Amino acid sequence: MDFFDDLGKKIGETVKRVGDKSQQIVDIGKYNIEIGKEEAEIKKIYAKIGEAVYRAHLGEETAENIDNLCQEVTERLQRIEELQEKIKELKSQA
Repeated sequence: MDFFDDLGKKIGETVKRVGDKSQQIVDIGKYNIEIGKEEAEIKKIYAKIGEAVYRAHLGEETAENIDNLCQEVTERLQRIEELQEKIKELKSQA
């Protein structure tokens, strides 16, 4: 009976490790998707900054709008760094 008890415990532990690893992979995937979305938004903001700079050159735009767009890029870059740190933490738990 001890053999079957040990076998059952080992199978249970293995299933738990596989489940934990699967969840880790899912979480990393979610964070990578979020990073991709943030990067896409940053590209859009860069285009808006370029347009705003051109309009400022023409006198149609204020520097305040450009500053706001730049601040948004900074915030999104910080969010990407946070997500990358979460990924590193998950990978280090492996």
